[in-house]
Amino acid sequence: MREKASLATAYRLLWLAVVFDLLAFGIGFDWDRRWHATHAFEDFFSPPHLFIYSMHLCATITLAYLAFTPDLRRWFGPTFHLPIVPFPIPGAIGLAGAGFAVVALAGMFDAIWHTTFGLDETGWSFPHSMLGWGLFVAFLGITSCRVALREWRPIGWPSALVFGYLIAATSAERFAGPLATNLSPEVVRYVSRIPVLAAEPAFQHTTRIYLVAGIDRSNSLFVPLISLSAGMMLGLLHSFSARRWLTIGISALLSWTSTLIPFLIPAVVVAIGGDRRGSPAVWLLAAVGFAFTTAAIWEGTPLGTLAGVPLFILGSLLANWIWGVVAVPTRRGVLALTALAGLAIPALTGTLDLALRARIP
Repeated sequence: MREKASLATAYRLLWLAVVFDLLAFGIGFDWDRRWHATHAFEDFFSPPHLFIYSMHLCATITLAYLAFTPDLRRWFGPTFHLPIVPFPIPGAIGLAGAGFAVVALAGMFDAIWHTTFGLDETGWSFPHSMLGWGLFVAFLGITSCRVALREWRPIGWPSALVFGYLIAATSAERFAGPLATNLSPEVVRYVSRIPVLAAEPAFQHTTRIYLVAGIDRSNSLFVPLISLSAGMMLGLLHSFSARRWLTIGISALLSWTSTLIPFLIPAVVVAIGGDRRGSPAVWLLAAVGFAFTTAAIWEGTPLGTLAGVPLFILGSLLANWIWGVVAVPTRRGVLALTALAGLAIPALTGTLDLALRARIP
């Protein structure tokens, strides 16, 4: 009886952490965008920012409670030692905790950045990039925790839907960054003319960076980088669950919410592939379908379209390695994934961001 109660508590607390982060980065991010469009920037500590980081703090406390309670953490799989933790920690909780730590660190850097530069921050800045990649690692870790529980709590359709969406939403545009979020130069200019933002010199500098450097979907790098992201997303989603309706449904939703990035095309190909979905031919067809359809919609270049095909496949192969860490989170794998996604890639994009700032006044 006590065993069942312990398992039930661990399961419910995991879901509670998920709910807190869904509130933080679902409702909170949307509120933050709307806030900046209607309120002049004063400092980092705006109501949306306070809400986002308060909810994430609640999620972190919940995860910490799971980690520090022996009767609860034992359900989350094999353990390993970390220098700063006085007890062996389950790998799944370790991966989630690493992602949460990266998000917290990104929040600290973001506060410093906004205090210094106001709204002058591109999607490739070190804090914003670290935040996005930190969320990616965090939700992979949360999913790893759910996978660890499936021996006692099989993954039904509610878990498949929620955790599948978390994986897909944080990976679908990961490598493309602002190349994906900025639809066109016209949209960038339109946003910059919103009265509150038009009066912000800091935001106008960000706009100039986007326009001069061509950081939007008309850039020739958009199709290759979104193909890399899409391959990774679909590979992770397929590894998490073989449910065809899940792959198609989530990909269709992302195709809509991303404003016509055709994730649905390769999802249908992989779903139709059935038992052959691991076949190179299926993934090649999915890659061709995605790269060429994306290029047709967003007027990609021939070279970028051709490059998108192998990059989509590369993304799916990268997903295989990442999922290996999620399914069996060893100390080495967790540290490697965190260092690569949470630190190295943000450092790379942050360097690019600084170079653009130095070149574009």
